This record gives sequence, C-alpha cells and structure tokens, in this order.
Amino acid sequence: MKNSIALLQSFASVWCARYLNGRNRQMPFVYLDITDRCNSACLACDIWKVRKTGAAELTTDEILALKPALKRMKTRLISIGGGEPTLRDDLETCIAGFRDIGLSVHINTNALKMDCKRAKSLVDSGLSVVYISCDHPDREGYKLIRGVDGLNRVIDAVKYFRSLPEPIPVGINITVSRLNKDVLEKLAQRCVEWGVQKIQFNLIHTHLQHQNMDKEIFNSLLPKAEDILHIKATLKRVLCRLQKLKVSTNSEFFIHHFEKTYIPVRSAPCIAGFLYVIIDPYGQIMPCYQYQTDLNIRRKSLDKLVQTSKFQNKLVCVKQCKTPCWDTGSAEPGIRFYLPYLAAHPYEIYQQAKIHLL
Repeated sequence: MKNSIALLQSFASVWCARYLNGRNRQMPFVYLDITDRCNSACLACDIWKVRKTGAAELTTDEILALKPALKRMKTRLISIGGGEPTLRDDLETCIAGFRDIGLSVHINTNALKMDCKRAKSLVDSGLSVVYISCDHPDREGYKLIRGVDGLNRVIDAVKYFRSLPEPIPVGINITVSRLNKDVLEKLAQRCVEWGVQKIQFNLIHTHLQHQNMDKEIFNSLLPKAEDILHIKATLKRVLCRLQKLKVSTNSEFFIHHFEKTYIPVRSAPCIAGFLYVIIDPYGQIMPCYQYQTDLNIRRKSLDKLVQTSKFQNKLVCVKQCKTPCWDTGSAEPGIRFYLPYLAAHPYEIYQQAKIHLL
C-alpha cells in the first residue's frame, strides 16, 4: 500500500508539471542506453551501423554515480538499453547498484548472448523485467529481418528467465514491417506458447533512435496504406485474444491509431522529459531522441541538469511537437498517463504498473 501511494504521489507531481505548467522535481522513469554497440544487423534499425567514433561510453563508476540524483528525483524505474546492453560485462554490476536504491530495473535485449548462466546472473543481480526483440515466428524470416540466426536464442532465453526459482516477467518487442505483416497472429501465438507476460507491437519508423535509417531500405520495409488497415485489423484480433489470456499488450488506443506513426498529429499529449529522461551511452541527456542536448552527466548531476533552462526549453518543444513518433516507448506512456484514458481503463493501468513497478 505504501508503495502504491508513493507511486500515485510521484505521478501526480508529473501530471501537474506537464499540464499545469509547473516545474517537475521528480523523474519516475529513466531510460539509460549504456552502449551503441550491437550484435544484430536488423534491417529496421541503423544503430549497429552508426557509432560515435572516438567517444568513450560511460564507465561503470559514472553510471553508478547516478544513484544519488535518482534518489533525489524519486526515480522508480530504470530501463537499460542500447545498442545491446548484454555486450557490457558490467551490466550485472549496474543492475545491482540500481536495485540497491530500490529501483525496478529493466533491460531491452536481443538475447543473442543469453544462456542459462547469464540469465541467472542477471536475475540474481536484481533484474526486474526483461524485454526481448523478436520480429518473426520462423527461423528464416527472423534471420532475414534481423540479420542473424537468432530465433532459437530468443526461445531459449524466455525459457531460462521463466524457469528460474524466482522467474521474472518477460516481454517481447515486435517491429511490424512489410516482411512480417502476414505472420503477426502466428508470432503472438508462439510468444504465448513460450510463456511471456507481455507482447508489444511497433510499426517500423524513422523517428527517435532511427532518424539516420537508410531511406531506400525503409521504403522497402514500409507497409502500404492498405497493409496498415490489414495490420490494424490483425492486431485488434490479437489484442482481444491476449486480453482474454491476461497477457499484457499495447493499449487499444495505440493500435486504433497505428497509422499515426506516419501522420504528424498528436493523438495524446507527450510526456517526454516529464515522466522520463533519456541518457545516451556517452552521458548526454535529453527529454526525447528528437530533442537532443549537450547536457552531460559527466559535468553535472542529473537532477540539476533537468532543471536548467536549456532542458526546460526542450520541454516547451516537447509540448508543441508534431513529430509522428507513435512508438511504445514514447506514445504508450503518454496514452496511459492521459487522464481520460486512465479513468476509462483503470485495470489496464494497474496491470502495467504491476508488471513494471509494484
């Protein structure tokens, strides 16, 4: 009960800052990209191609030096991604450090380096939730989309995390493109059979982390207009089935407006920089990948950086933004934080909080 009350207080602070023009002193979520190295070669992503040459990634000590600021900001969840976070040998040390101050710690991984020993090591260090990327239910389809032969690694990784003495929730991230639009129901069914707790879908896009994606490749993967209607109808059926099975998934609102991935309108207010802040592998902070800054945690503590005029000016941009970033990492928090939606879907919000925070 105490935890739930603290969570509500934290969210109330964010809501007031976003909608009543206050200055938020809390940051419930932090998205920390600890590397831009990756061992996949996905068609729908260019992170593995583009690196900041000559720049040094944050060290273990620099990452863990965030802890005092996170405590002051009353952060509750830190989501660790990349690149591929399991390429860093200090991942467990970082997880343990954040768990020491009571954070829920998530990772986003392709699971290519995951074996039973590594899964146990991550959970023993305090990992709360793991998200695994998987875009096709068949081996050759997976290999075509992701550039590596890794489907069996994904299946095994789910088994490892779910068969531990203290299993943790497993989510599957699916990027929807022309190459898998006809196998989404099959993929969702396979995920259910593997025993995952959450399945979420994103349409391929060139926003946020994918702004440098090759346009020719993107156009070859982009679903046609009629495909979008087919995809929406498919995912609505999938959502109904997953809801009956009590497997967490996208919000109905997100799927209903799936085509907004490509339309520059705002269907729900954005809360980037209010609910969460992003830290890149080199210490740069930003409210959103669309609005990068030169503010760096190597020079000043995170809680002080987010109060600077430079960061606050970016929040004005966020409020006015029309970029069509209909992505689960940005749009879904905004949807579920939007008061009319929250009031109409209390059980769905509770289910999300239970998986991620409670």
